[in-house]
Amino acid sequence: MARYGPTPLAPAADDPAFPAYQQFLHLGEAGLATLMMVPVVSRFMAPEAERDNWGARQALFWAEKRLLLVKRRLERSTWIAGETFTAADISITYALEFGRRQGVITLGDAETAYLERTMGREAYGRALANSMPAA
Repeated sequence: MARYGPTPLAPAADDPAFPAYQQFLHLGEAGLATLMMVPVVSRFMAPEAERDNWGARQALFWAEKRLLLVKRRLERSTWIAGETFTAADISITYALEFGRRQGVITLGDAETAYLERTMGREAYGRALANSMPAA
């Protein structure tokens, strides 16, 4: 976005929303989804006796801590970086939906309402339709 922008998906560096945008743009996939992958992979790939392991439990512990950052932010604003939808919302939506779909996190009211807003956008529907194989 920095190379090929400007785009409404990224606030300018001097925009007051920019610090939150940067934080949550990277938190979604690197700080939440990556941690949730550990228990998900353990569930499907580890031998039965090793699926509920210390590493998977620790990863979920830290994912839940980071989920609190998301919850607190959403209690103060419509979108994750403020009052405008940005690429940070795409990143956070991916992580929340992944965790919810895999059953590794439980979302509260603020996160659930947020997913309804992001996934209810017309652009989300188009992206989802374009990602599905043709019948």
